[in-house]
Amino acid sequence: MDISVLSLVGQPSPGTVSRGPASFSNLRNSKNLTIFNTERSESATGLVRPFLRWAGGKQKIIKFLLPLVPEAQSFGTYFEPFFGAGSMFFACQPKLAVLSDVNEDLMHCYRQVANNPSAIGRLLSDYREKNTPEFFYKVRRSLNAKADSKAARAAKFIYLNKAAFNGIYRVNCKGEFNVPYGPSANGPALPTVEQLKVASGVLRGAQIKCGDFEHVLKDAKRGDFVYLDPPYPPRSETAYFTHYSASRFDWEQQERLARVVDTLSKRGCLIMLSNVGQKSILKLYSEYYVARLNVVRWLGSNGDRFRVREVVVTNYRIQTSQRQRQDAK
Repeated sequence: MDISVLSLVGQPSPGTVSRGPASFSNLRNSKNLTIFNTERSESATGLVRPFLRWAGGKQKIIKFLLPLVPEAQSFGTYFEPFFGAGSMFFACQPKLAVLSDVNEDLMHCYRQVANNPSAIGRLLSDYREKNTPEFFYKVRRSLNAKADSKAARAAKFIYLNKAAFNGIYRVNCKGEFNVPYGPSANGPALPTVEQLKVASGVLRGAQIKCGDFEHVLKDAKRGDFVYLDPPYPPRSETAYFTHYSASRFDWEQQERLARVVDTLSKRGCLIMLSNVGQKSILKLYSEYYVARLNVVRWLGSNGDRFRVREVVVTNYRIQTSQRQRQDAK
């Protein structure tokens, strides 16, 4: 993944916006809203690393995203309704958090890691020894049957996540995991008991839910911070990264998300959204602040490499220092 210069685009002028930032002028001023500084973000990225891989995960660019996040004392509860690997949450480690995703197996995994990391770690140690293509497909069938204990179900989810091709999580229309075997040359990089215990310490204080983003965000109130990292619009109808649950995240869902962002902004929430810089996406958020990152990702199940320009949308003013611009080169 290659990061080029971070630039700011689409900065609305005060008084010209009917929604989003204009309804929020008191939070736009730096004296009322503190943003993560670069030095803090560099140190924060080494504290707790995600233990899952996820399409579109932000771990490799988290140091460039953290400077755009309000400081913890600037907001109330942290909401992340497209949780995935949770790179932003693990880097920020907010005291109050509501974490959610529509993927039931994913959120079950996080609940179990929060409550029972040792048992999951021991099971993963056993899976590491047994890892073969045959064992992988046996575990996949077992997970889809949903007949395991709570801890075993979480451990199998982590194992499949790490041993599947390219770290992809994809399901069919029945909600069954269907990615083939394909770990790295050194085998699946399964987390240790110690790593899971560290993650457990961060997760234990959060509310962990499974549900639709709009439903979960009804609880967000003025002064709360909402980080949104939805599935990106696909380059083709078969692109895997919209298929992380039985219900596909299509364009209608992108439009619904934009309406929810408008509602949250008018309610007084702080909003930060990651998405791809397609014209259609930028049009949805034309009345918000936008920071742009040029990112090269490996996307597509056939391994094709293509340039994706990611954007960060906020309803508060983004300020970048000269050092941030240099770090982003």
